[in-house]
Amino acid sequence: MAKEPEGKVQLLDGTELPYEILGGIDRCPLIWGHGLGPTDPRGMDHRACESFPLVKEMMKEDADKGKGAWPFSTVVYDARGHGRSSGWEPLASCIQQFHWRSLAFDMLSVASNFQTPATQKLRGALLGGYSMGASTALWAAYLCPTAVRGLVLLSVTTAWEIRAARRANLLKSADVLQASDPAASEVVRGAAFSDLPPLEDLAAAKLRIPVLLCAARDDTTHPAEVAERLSRVLPNADVFLKDTKAELAQEFPQHLHSWLQQHFRDKVTIEE
Repeated sequence: MAKEPEGKVQLLDGTELPYEILGGIDRCPLIWGHGLGPTDPRGMDHRACESFPLVKEMMKEDADKGKGAWPFSTVVYDARGHGRSSGWEPLASCIQQFHWRSLAFDMLSVASNFQTPATQKLRGALLGGYSMGASTALWAAYLCPTAVRGLVLLSVTTAWEIRAARRANLLKSADVLQASDPAASEVVRGAAFSDLPPLEDLAAAKLRIPVLLCAARDDTTHPAEVAERLSRVLPNADVFLKDTKAELAQEFPQHLHSWLQQHFRDKVTIEE
């Protein structure tokens, strides 16, 4: 049964994540996670994220009309603790639920909710995201490698030793939020203690799925160095680096469109 263009995904713990489908509801979905709202998580939803217009623009690409309609859609959703997500508040003090490795299971649950006739014939979901969403998608592939068949990682977060300074800033933001919104402060605190898997563990995992890594060299919040390090331990990674964030935003939609077409278009069909 086809999903509605908008709705909510209910998770095992009662948390509900609002979603929106960009593109045909019966097409092969790319599940897309948004970035963190470090000073106001409730104000950051899938539409407020700066990646939203980029993935929306990608869906407007209508190349190769003679070969049939574009067979992909994009599912954008509000992550746990963000936007209009609900049901997590009573257990907000359990900050582990906001770690990227935990959000990864939420993302996989969203993906499972959007199985289509096309994807049921294939193994795993297409996952991607921006910043926190990108790190969430990477964790999903690392923890459940047979459930993921491709990753799109746009502006991955800081990680490893590079994350130390970022952690201090996030904890300060959490402290500021404590008085006005204690639950939201726990969301930020959970993000502060998040990190990517160690590079040696990622290398040992031998994730051979196609991965698109995109970053801008002038983006200090999402260092290109992280994407470059990841590319050395992900065997089938394509790296798309631009000098500026403006250049990356301008060229990302078409590049993602081309990458999906190269790696997956011949493997999916649109149900008539």
